[in-house]
Amino acid sequence: MNYTKIVYLQYGEPEVMHLTQSPLPTPKENEILVKVYAAGVNPVDYKLRNGSMRFLVGKKFPKTPGGEIAGVVEQCGSQTGFFKPGDRVFAMLPLSGGGYSQYLCIPESLLSLMPENLSFNEAAGIPLAGLTALQALRDKGNLQKGMNVLVNGGSGGVGMFAIQIAKAYDAKVTAVCSGKNIDLVKSFGADNVIDYEKEDFTQSDEQFDIVFDAVAMSSPGKCKKILTSKGTFISTIPSPGIMLRQIINPLLSQKIFGIMCKTGGKDLDVLARMATEGKLKCHIEKKYPLHMAPEAHHHIQSGRVKGKLVLETIEQQK
Repeated sequence: MNYTKIVYLQYGEPEVMHLTQSPLPTPKENEILVKVYAAGVNPVDYKLRNGSMRFLVGKKFPKTPGGEIAGVVEQCGSQTGFFKPGDRVFAMLPLSGGGYSQYLCIPESLLSLMPENLSFNEAAGIPLAGLTALQALRDKGNLQKGMNVLVNGGSGGVGMFAIQIAKAYDAKVTAVCSGKNIDLVKSFGADNVIDYEKEDFTQSDEQFDIVFDAVAMSSPGKCKKILTSKGTFISTIPSPGIMLRQIINPLLSQKIFGIMCKTGGKDLDVLARMATEGKLKCHIEKKYPLHMAPEAHHHIQSGRVKGKLVLETIEQQK
């Protein structure tokens, strides 16, 4: 039996991606073969495809993009034990990707059971962006009840989940977005919204315990004034300057972090519980069939996506 996946044989524009057929893979002893119904599309996908991150993934081709999936367990390796065929699962994949595919072998440790109240598309949009937001706020920001949190980029994938996660922790949330997205961002639970087209959030009179730059468009220096004396600034891009400054965090009251999301089923279980309890939802702006992966990459490259984009790798029953 053959299955379909997206591959590219060289770095370049979205059009380097094309469909190919491969024999069905067999899971190793610690792996699960998943029939993938949907794959999330993220900015890191096009940065890997265009070669911007070749220093991390090398020049070995072919490559298949995709860092998050949702699907159904098809076959279990001999040393797996938690999942069984038929289970609905979702996962964040390693940087090497592979998600734009109808079938995929995944280490069992990366999988989590899908919340029953989510569709495959919704579940596929959560892992990478959701884990980034969770690990940034909880692990770097030490998120606690009653904290005052600002999220820059509240209408994007990471920002959308950051707002909801902060609210699940009973924090107060101010989100930054363009005026046309204010209603959407409020629907995620933001208490206050700043329209960046009318107001510079870094000049706010209010101070925040956490400033999370979910679109990496600001800087610690610009945000210093709006941080409390023991506040934390977190960026989704760990630039060299931020990483150097991070080294001396123990010596200073204000902390600065760059977040590099870690895969793992246990943290996905946390997000799954939030979704099951109705505290976490995924807004899908648009879905594409698998063969339209190049169009999806043109869309994500625009930087104007509200929520998430997904690829339907297998046609789903309506």
